[in-house]
Amino acid sequence: MTDEARIEGFLNDLKASWRSCPSKWHEFHAFLLQHRAPDQPKPPVPLILAASAESAASKHNRLGMQLRWASSVGLLAEALDYLSAIPVDQWEVSTASDWNRDSYPSF
Repeated sequence: MTDEARIEGFLNDLKASWRSCPSKWHEFHAFLLQHRAPDQPKPPVPLILAASAESAASKHNRLGMQLRWASSVGLLAEALDYLSAIPVDQWEVSTASDWNRDSYPSF
């Protein structure tokens, strides 16, 4: 199975239960940073803090970008193991009707 197929399968499994990203996404990002070689580019940043109101779809897409980065630097297995160990109740969960809706205030 290719890395891309593994990534798509993992993301599809998450989306099947409307999970977008880990609740403690910053910890996963720190894990990626700790395991990259000094000469490798940094992984995409999680959509937290000012970007936390992004839609679940946007967060799910960014998680996919992080997994593709992990694949490009040889860390995909470790990244998938890390994410797979996160309990289901420690993920951000959406609904089908809200998947593409952000939560920024409208003025």
